[in-house]
Amino acid sequence: MEVLVRDPHGQPVSGAVLELAGDAPPARKVQTDDAGRAVFTGLKPSHYVLSVAKEGFEPVSNHAIELPAGGLLLELALTNIATRTDSVEVRGTVIAVEDPTSEPNRLPPQKAKELPNRPATVADALPLTPGVVREPGGGLILSSSPENRSALIVNSADVTDPATGQFGSTIPIDSVEILNVYQTAYLAEYGRFTAGLVSVETKRGGDKWKWELNDPLPEFFIRSYHLRGLRTATPRLNFDGPLIKDRLFLSEGFEYAVRKTPIYTLPFPYNRKKQAGLNSFTQLDWVASAKHLVTATVHVAPERLGFLNLDFFNPEPVSPDAKTHNYTGTAIDRYTLHGGLLESRFSVTNFDSAVWGRGTGAMIIGPAGNSGSYFAEQHRFAQRISGASSYSFAPLDRLGSHHFKVGGYSAWSDHTGDRFSHTIEIVNAEGAEMVRVSFPRPTHSFEVDDIEKSFFGQDHWIITPRFAVDMGLRTEAQQISGAFRVAPRIGLAWTPFSGLGTVIRGGAGLFYDRVPLNVYGFNRYPNREVTFYDGQGNVSLGPFLFLNTLGQNRVRFPFVSQRPVDGNFSPRSQVWSIQLEHPVTRYLRLRATFLSNISDGLVTLVRVPPDPETNLGAYLLQGTGQSRYRQFDVMAQLKLRTDRELFASYTQSRARGDLNDFGKFLGTVPVPVIPENAYGTLSADLPHRLLAWGVFRLTKTIQAAPVIEYRSGFPYSELTASQQYYGIPNSHRYPHFLSIDSRISKDIKINAKYSVRVSLASFNLTNHFNPEAVHPNVADPAFGYFFGHRGRRFTADFDFLF
Repeated sequence: MEVLVRDPHGQPVSGAVLELAGDAPPARKVQTDDAGRAVFTGLKPSHYVLSVAKEGFEPVSNHAIELPAGGLLLELALTNIATRTDSVEVRGTVIAVEDPTSEPNRLPPQKAKELPNRPATVADALPLTPGVVREPGGGLILSSSPENRSALIVNSADVTDPATGQFGSTIPIDSVEILNVYQTAYLAEYGRFTAGLVSVETKRGGDKWKWELNDPLPEFFIRSYHLRGLRTATPRLNFDGPLIKDRLFLSEGFEYAVRKTPIYTLPFPYNRKKQAGLNSFTQLDWVASAKHLVTATVHVAPERLGFLNLDFFNPEPVSPDAKTHNYTGTAIDRYTLHGGLLESRFSVTNFDSAVWGRGTGAMIIGPAGNSGSYFAEQHRFAQRISGASSYSFAPLDRLGSHHFKVGGYSAWSDHTGDRFSHTIEIVNAEGAEMVRVSFPRPTHSFEVDDIEKSFFGQDHWIITPRFAVDMGLRTEAQQISGAFRVAPRIGLAWTPFSGLGTVIRGGAGLFYDRVPLNVYGFNRYPNREVTFYDGQGNVSLGPFLFLNTLGQNRVRFPFVSQRPVDGNFSPRSQVWSIQLEHPVTRYLRLRATFLSNISDGLVTLVRVPPDPETNLGAYLLQGTGQSRYRQFDVMAQLKLRTDRELFASYTQSRARGDLNDFGKFLGTVPVPVIPENAYGTLSADLPHRLLAWGVFRLTKTIQAAPVIEYRSGFPYSELTASQQYYGIPNSHRYPHFLSIDSRISKDIKINAKYSVRVSLASFNLTNHFNPEAVHPNVADPAFGYFFGHRGRRFTADFDFLF
């Protein structure tokens, strides 16, 4: 059996003492070498207990291992002293009871950074995991659900936008130690989501100063052998080290980004989205004593965006500009008390954004594209002040071993802003007006606030060395919704065969979304007055006044209690899953998972037809939406060495539900046209997706990082000249997507301290036709035509390594 011991930064730990005890004495002891490697020889397939000790790290005691007949490669990640949570991360083939029953998709940040697209932030890296993709508009999709139905926590602190529920600007990936994506998180400590959970743990400064400078030089547009301006400049600096030896540590990740992204559906030079901003994450860790650790973090991410939704149908005059600011500060106190861990967190998050067009004239929407000026201007500010505390009890050895954890959370949040809207004209292919949308009171202000509270209790019960159960109960209350919700959950992990390392996991539970504050500002948005024309300039219907309103639900669900108030929504999901994991060899691990997510009570936007006598209608936000999601995936991890690793997955899924999710219309960028709601295939439904990527050290100085993705095309809807659905929504699809990318890099040593890494990245090597857009309107002369193909292309870059 071979064991690799790493520190929290993935570096080898030498001199660690490993003790392995089996059924027959005596116990064996070995020490790790300079590569953090230790080998136990002459072992028979059996049950063993491993302990690891090293000064400066929390010891690993009585760790159960099932040694299969084919041997075992085990990797242990030790935790610095006084930073231990209630578990030690273990990678390799281990007995199931040592792991939680909810197994996440783990994304190694250091390896993801080496891939061709060079992800700079957490959000950039997430599509490398099964169940996460980017929709054609650029938004993140988890489990075929929009971003606002998932949660993002950094060091267990909620950092989502209180107004929209979206992630916003995520932290630099250089600052990330562990990145986990849960589609089934059965532990009761997790809440405020119905689709997925992204959990990030950040790096602590090390005992020695380390520096790294990535992408220091800009990239330019070159057309016809002529320099045509700056394309991108994305220098990233990260460093960490001790400010006070063994006491105070600093870690910093910083990126300054200027990007002019070409849109391949528009002609040069009127085809460039513009982005400029910085993204900084700073962490300080104070080791007060061997039992006490205090951590403080600050995330700062201001950004300016030009031509925000630029594409063929929204050229520069119609595309708005925007600016966003995201600031988050968090303080975390961890204290070892009575053999358990007391953890307290305080966090302040501020999001503000503004979006505006280039004039106040009408926005003209036609079958073949839009013209005029963007129709809205919006300024908003949202903040959240939250506190949380939890206590992980020392193990209680009765009828097995119980690991209890309890905790609570409280937050105050508010959302203020104003919105100005002006006329929208929908025209036919000849340019004749068909529909006019005006706003009798174009300017409205809004202000809403909320208080949230939640409590949880859970028990990780190791019944036998091969069987464990997670049981928990969570309660959530959201004042503005008048709702009290109860979420019972259970999960299990079972190792059925001695010596094989096979693990079976399963679970079921209830999950609830926090309703974002923009839902409760909707009834203060400018109302719409809609007039219909016959194409000859004559009014055919209307005008009708549509009021923005909040619905009231009567929920008959045993775990939800609601007051009879407007907006008493409780979006919820009933989730169950089963998973089989098996180490085929010491290098290859397979995992198969089936997941079912049934969601009800989702907040959707529907159109209430106008009364024929009063000509009054409504756009109604109601909590009656549904979605159904099923997923089967198979994952493989091939790990020949720590620097030669391949991840591959195949995902088959089906997603159906109500199409008018509120997030499409109430986000940072207002949407001009609201179609009729319908139930059908969701816009991010991908029946088949194959994804493979890896990092391979070919020689001491040369490294290869390939990425292969093949998937079904995204669904899209055909539209009429009046911009409503034509036929069944989302019944058509883009062509299948295939992209084979790679990045080859070589390290060149300048001296004993400094090196330069030179890289060549290639994209879509097969030049497969991957269109970015389609003409979906039946009144468009180019109806059904796919375009915006990005062909084979290459980029070069280099990094400084200190």
